[in-house]
Amino acid sequence: MTLFDPRHDILGLMINELYVTNIPAHLSQNLQIEANGSTFVLRTCQRTLIISTESTEAILPNAELFKHDEAYLYLLETICGLKSRLVGENEIVNQFKEAYQSFMQFEDKSTALIQILEKLFQDAKSIRTKYLIGIGQKSYASISRRHLISLQQAHTVLILGSGVLAEDMINQLKKKAKVMITGRNLDRVATLALKHNLEVVDWNNKEAFKTFDHIVNTIGTTEVLFSEIFFYDWYSWTSENRLFIDLGSPSCLSTSFTREQGVLRLEDIFAEGAIRDEEKLLKIREARKFMDVIVEKRRETFMNKQLKAQSLEETL
Repeated sequence: MTLFDPRHDILGLMINELYVTNIPAHLSQNLQIEANGSTFVLRTCQRTLIISTESTEAILPNAELFKHDEAYLYLLETICGLKSRLVGENEIVNQFKEAYQSFMQFEDKSTALIQILEKLFQDAKSIRTKYLIGIGQKSYASISRRHLISLQQAHTVLILGSGVLAEDMINQLKKKAKVMITGRNLDRVATLALKHNLEVVDWNNKEAFKTFDHIVNTIGTTEVLFSEIFFYDWYSWTSENRLFIDLGSPSCLSTSFTREQGVLRLEDIFAEGAIRDEEKLLKIREARKFMDVIVEKRRETFMNKQLKAQSLEETL
């Protein structure tokens, strides 16, 4: 009699059953990847992560595949912001938690993945508290807010998009400016508008976009949504303190305009958040060393549980 299914029971989980596939944003745009009870999916502006207790190599042969101890270490580095362009940023934690909440809605959710994700949250909190507090990394949203509110004195901001990053921008701006929203996912736009009491701008009325002095784009796609013609018109119809911040990855802009003409790109945001301080770099190196210790600890814990489960089966 088999009491424990190693793929679905907590006692059957071992680190050497963990697989993580990292797909860069530009490769995952057209992939139809859906989460289910045995597969955890996280989508951000930089990547799509697929976490499973079965190999995900066949999903995209050219993607990065991490297995076993290496997979858990990669997840730790990612959730702690060490794989982000803004090193140490906190937005990734909220993105993980939101994806986890969605995963928990599945009736057939894997207890193995639940345990490993919960341990991941615990370990990440320990690492951040011990080593990464005060390294000074700002989020995309907070850097954008500084430009809009502190530097440009923006009173009204139009946000393009309806994903996690769009809501981060809403939370950063809504107490300081009137925020309006538009996007292609009409249902999601309506949900955010209702939740945050925002005015919605019709996505199909792009002529209206050109009248906003301050715009933040959070949509990432290889499709060109805003061309050179759009920006020439926008430049003509708006004031001198205009600012269009593009946080989309990949960028949906096709224009020669730069920050001198009021277009701030993701690369500009990355440059502002770059770490230069040696003390901060030392903290990150120490955090990585501590991660190695944690991974070994988790591997031993999971293996001990598996051995106890096997021993119990043999006794029965």
